[in-house]
Amino acid sequence: MDKQTAFLHGKIVAICEAIRSEKIGVIAGSRILNSLRFKLSEENDEDFMFFAGIDSETDYLPVDWERKNWSKDSLKEKDKEIAEIETFYKKSVISACENLIKRFDIKNY
Repeated sequence: MDKQTAFLHGKIVAICEAIRSEKIGVIAGSRILNSLRFKLSEENDEDFMFFAGIDSETDYLPVDWERKNWSKDSLKEKDKEIAEIETFYKKSVISACENLIKRFDIKNY
């Protein structure tokens, strides 16, 4: 395995572990994992497609740097929606993350 691929595998595992430990939200983590699937040429991979679906479904929600462009009142409203969506997907996302960790963790090679 080349260094770039090993780096991407490590990044996938780190993001998944951060989601599991709630250091990063379900939506923000899904957005990152969705972007990484293209770098690994895993565009149609079932585990990654799950994150692509969440990313697509929630692309209008401010969960990262874009929050600075929103008003406090709007954020208060959207934060409720974010919390509901994250709660709804949490169990499934953790399961998908566990699949990715099994596949991409260097300790499993």
